[in-house]
Amino acid sequence: MTGPAEQPTLPSTTEEAASVPGWVEKSVNDIFAALPGQGARLDTLRDAYLDCLAGAGRGEDIDTEHDNCRQALLDQVVEGKLLDTATTQALTQQLEALEADITANL
Repeated sequence: MTGPAEQPTLPSTTEEAASVPGWVEKSVNDIFAALPGQGARLDTLRDAYLDCLAGAGRGEDIDTEHDNCRQALLDQVVEGKLLDTATTQALTQQLEALEADITANL
């Protein structure tokens, strides 16, 4: 006889972490793919930004949290001199537009 008590517990395939809708992840990936400074450092920052967006709306005002996510990303970009000023400004505008779309689609 077999049953739950006799079989090992298998890990769940259900994702427990917060995530963003697929269209948001695709949009962020597209924005970063168009940047001239491709590399592991920007990939890490992109992933951190997506994680931050996924957690937005749980504590403060969602727009404030989006601003905080974007600013944390941009601070790292500027500090690491990963992009030139014009590209950083364009990135800022693209992320602001994306965040406005996220809020509009809630």
